[in-house]
Amino acid sequence: MDLGWARRPRRALGESLGRAGYKTEPEDFQVTENLGFEPDGRGEHLAFYIEKRGMNSHDVAVALAEACHVNRKRVGFAGRKDKFAVTRQWFSVHRPGIDRPRLPDQSHWRVLAVTRHGKQLRRGVLKSNHFDVWLRGVDAPADAIQQRFGFVLSQGVPNYFGPQRFGAHNLERAQAGIDDEMAVSAARAAVFNRMLSARVARGDWLAPVAGEPCLRPDSNGWLMDADASAIESGAADPCLPMVGPTPGVSAERAAAWQSEFAEAGADVWPLLHRTSFAPLRRRSRLRPQGASLEIHPEGIRIQATLPAGSFMTALLDAFFDCEDRHATHPDQ
Repeated sequence: MDLGWARRPRRALGESLGRAGYKTEPEDFQVTENLGFEPDGRGEHLAFYIEKRGMNSHDVAVALAEACHVNRKRVGFAGRKDKFAVTRQWFSVHRPGIDRPRLPDQSHWRVLAVTRHGKQLRRGVLKSNHFDVWLRGVDAPADAIQQRFGFVLSQGVPNYFGPQRFGAHNLERAQAGIDDEMAVSAARAAVFNRMLSARVARGDWLAPVAGEPCLRPDSNGWLMDADASAIESGAADPCLPMVGPTPGVSAERAAAWQSEFAEAGADVWPLLHRTSFAPLRRRSRLRPQGASLEIHPEGIRIQATLPAGSFMTALLDAFFDCEDRHATHPDQ
């Protein structure tokens, strides 16, 4: 099975403008989490606002559990952040009635703020992430970059899952039928990418479909009667179902989705078919908020706020053939 369609699906705004590299240094890829709420300042959970560099979120959670002398299951966080990057996010630690421990700065992470919160932070319960990214070695003309940026702001880009979701070999492991969380997640994301890529190739990825919902721009609420003008204005976003049940549509449409799932992920379908999923729809379009682009002699700086679950690499890929410099040169 050719897995390239999952890692680099079809572009919607034109061919690549050239080549560029990201993550040359961790400071070139910075992410700041926005939960959409502030910890309430009281409760049984300590809330740590942590900046990390060159370390993944899971390992920070493990280190926090050890430092606070609690089981790892008592530590929560809302989203996994990139490892080779500088990221800031909240972690919760269940320590009722216990004063907060003193946590000296570690080599790869430090505590920026501590308060309390009434609940454990759960995966996926966040609003957005703000990205501040530098691209190096860009070989595209400045006027073409600015023009493409205008298209990105006005039209958006396909909301593909980025290469971080697939890891080094998770798709291959899914193809081999290995049943674990990372392989299943990668396989499900790959099916979505191929379904969306096919619609981009046909030119109808932003077109409303009779009998299918769109999503409201600021929530996951459904709009069943959205037309092309609503999508163009941003009042509605087209969406696709993830592999799993597809309630709320006709039996004929539901059967058609199951057939498309099986076709789009033929070699991972044996794994996905035996896995139970909750119904889920994902936006087909990614529209960055508060985006800016600066062209400097040393590179291009792009800042943007993206909704939870969206990937900055999907935005970067609308411009360039991007190379993850850390992935290709991990010892540098």
